[in-house]
Amino acid sequence: MSSEVPAEPARQVVHVPADEGIALWVPEEPPADLVDGEGPPMSSYTFMATAELTGGSLSVVNTVVPPGNGPPTHLHVDADESFYVLEGAFEVTSGGKTFVINPGDYAFIPRGTHHIWKNITDKPARMIRIYTPGGMEKFFTAISRPAKPGEPAPRLTNEDVQRAVEVATQHYGEPPAA
Repeated sequence: MSSEVPAEPARQVVHVPADEGIALWVPEEPPADLVDGEGPPMSSYTFMATAELTGGSLSVVNTVVPPGNGPPTHLHVDADESFYVLEGAFEVTSGGKTFVINPGDYAFIPRGTHHIWKNITDKPARMIRIYTPGGMEKFFTAISRPAKPGEPAPRLTNEDVQRAVEVATQHYGEPPAA
């Protein structure tokens, strides 16, 4: 019998300048009547910290969300999610509560809890989201398109929605809740 404890992933000091990170254009909840080329602009997610950089501890994503955008109702079985609002306002529904988070506000959603959030302003809103443990960047990389610096986010297409549903089904075993 061995008494060796498995080694933890390597941890190191991390510094990611503001113009770096993994930049993605992410599909959010589609309108019922989505027409390619006329969908809402995609949200911009920039992962500033990843599981790889933090030894698995967390993932941090700078999130810019166009007016009215946000994901469909969903849950994360593998991570807790925290929100810290920098600009704008988001309505959050989770755990039988609906509330608004404004600049400087913080919210925590434990793993396994259904939730939904939406930008309720008429301008892009921004928040920092933290996933513990890390790794959520793999899911978002799979459902998104790589962002192109200096270009505006593209409009949501049916292909984007189909890709997101397929990846969510593979990742979580069922499509996102309606």
